[in-house]
Amino acid sequence: MKSTKIVVIGLGVGGFIAAKTAKKVNSSAEITIIDEKEYDMFSACGLPFAMEGIVRDFDELKHNLPTEAMGMVKLLGHRATSIDPEQNVVTALDINSGTTELVPYDSVIIATGAAPFVPPIPGASELTGRGVFVVSNPENAKDVLDYLEGISSAVVVGAGAIGLEVGAAISAHGINVTIVEMLPHSFPKAIDPDIAKILEAGLKKSGIKLMMGAAVEKISGDERGVAGITINGEDIPTEMVIMASGVRANWDLAMDAGCELGAWGIRTSAKMETSVSGIYAIGDCVETVSPINHKPWMSQLSTTAYRQGITAGINAAGGYDTFEGSITTFVSVIGRMEVAATGFNQFSAKSAGYDVVVGKASGLTRPEWYPGASKITVKILADAKTGRILGGQAIGEDGAAARVNLIALAIKGGMNLYDLYDAELAYCPAVSEAYDPLSKACEFAIRRMNR
Repeated sequence: MKSTKIVVIGLGVGGFIAAKTAKKVNSSAEITIIDEKEYDMFSACGLPFAMEGIVRDFDELKHNLPTEAMGMVKLLGHRATSIDPEQNVVTALDINSGTTELVPYDSVIIATGAAPFVPPIPGASELTGRGVFVVSNPENAKDVLDYLEGISSAVVVGAGAIGLEVGAAISAHGINVTIVEMLPHSFPKAIDPDIAKILEAGLKKSGIKLMMGAAVEKISGDERGVAGITINGEDIPTEMVIMASGVRANWDLAMDAGCELGAWGIRTSAKMETSVSGIYAIGDCVETVSPINHKPWMSQLSTTAYRQGITAGINAAGGYDTFEGSITTFVSVIGRMEVAATGFNQFSAKSAGYDVVVGKASGLTRPEWYPGASKITVKILADAKTGRILGGQAIGEDGAAARVNLIALAIKGGMNLYDLYDAELAYCPAVSEAYDPLSKACEFAIRRMNR
């Protein structure tokens, strides 16, 4: 295969696997990686666990990748400032020296990810670094941890994965934590209110205060730091505010190069190619489709970025591969609670035009007489007309991810409730009940469908 010049912009999980895959497909490919960090890759999903102390040091989340040994050029501390699709050149700025370098390409893979979104709340930008923080990398996560010394209270704005995981992490340090969410319940994009209620009850039991359906109006403080926050007209004293109100796709580079944008991210084909020939995009900055209804969908997960990176790497190197989309299968561990979901929740399923039938069952992860048995709740959603599985959720101290992984496989396989209900699941008292709550949830959904 002839030599191909490939430029990868962004050294996260997607960018690295794209470069690695491209090299496997075409060993003579000339690959240049551009990234703003001074080090290689870090595991973003590990940040809350390092903050809590489960991971001993933030440096353990950083990884030195064998890119040079694989024959790749790595430009760290560089920012890609433009892509010229007419001249096939990427301009890279050395952040420290201010000099620029022109990097020619045959294919470009944009893996620029997403950045924390901080709403225009009065006081938020003025007090950044003096009590107002975001958590998106080892540096700002460590800043939060350092700031905890000498304070007793914190407010986390946002009840998504980052907000809940970070809230639980700093609560473990004895901080009085309040989590504020503008929408009615936690994980509003992934789980339904009934599953969220179980999670929220566990959080309250652990001492975390929750304010759902609440709007932050102002953050107060001075040069000494944050002094309080105003929520729904109420002034609440606090010494720290962590903004975890979502992320926004870093799409400016692609937009300036003429790539089409979707509602949430850079629009891509099944080959992970943008509307501009030779420019691919992957990860948290892109919009693909849902395999359930083939409509535009966004999945900002590292697992999704990994799969997209493989597809983009193969195609950029001259091979052929497609990515069919993501059903956003995820799990989050918050305190002692494991919460997982895949596919559509009830709101997104109904928004997509489905008449939904639901089955929900609670049970134990092991027989009640076996040590370590704990409660788990499993919920499954299906098309009321056909029984085709559309989504699922699970929550408990353990085993939630295992059930949701099975539901995800069923969705990808086009299975219906009867198929999954008839699945043979392994049983041993040490790991499961004889009649699994997942099977029970399917049974309840089938009964409702047949009424």
